[in-house]
Amino acid sequence: LPLWVLHAHAHAAAVVSPILALSSPQKRSGKTTTLSLLGALTPRPLTAASISPAAVFRTVERYVPTLLLDEADAVFSVNDELRCLFNASHSRAAAVVVRVVGEQLEPRVFSTWCPKAVALIGDLPGTLEDRAILLPMRRRRRDEAVTRLRWDRLGELEPVRRRAWRWAQDHLEALRV
Repeated sequence: LPLWVLHAHAHAAAVVSPILALSSPQKRSGKTTTLSLLGALTPRPLTAASISPAAVFRTVERYVPTLLLDEADAVFSVNDELRCLFNASHSRAAAVVVRVVGEQLEPRVFSTWCPKAVALIGDLPGTLEDRAILLPMRRRRRDEAVTRLRWDRLGELEPVRRRAWRWAQDHLEALRV
């Protein structure tokens, strides 16, 4: 998880970008909480529980966010186009879609190149799993003590986020090699 956060900050140097997949066989295993933590630590986080393919490529083109997709099991099961878009955006060279725009229906290339993390119950489709770093999660056992996340204190992670960004900026050229 910490290495993927650094990857998100150094994404400009990458030629391949694995999807971070937070998966669990059941609900209430911390997937959404982990996405929230990622949102506090990554550059330009955009968290969504539902997103259309058009919204992905237009948003990525404009903002280059770190895309954090919750409920991915539901989204990918009903949207093959979104799954295909995520498949192709694994490598910088293929991370584009071509759409026609405007009254003249001019073809336009949109980028889909950004760091992506997904949270889901169950398994990713096979083609996405091949392009992912899998982080299996589970519900805590009754005998395990877990400190609850204080949602009002996520801002306290800002110094960590800034240090990760600074590290990436300082090493971007070396990472491109």
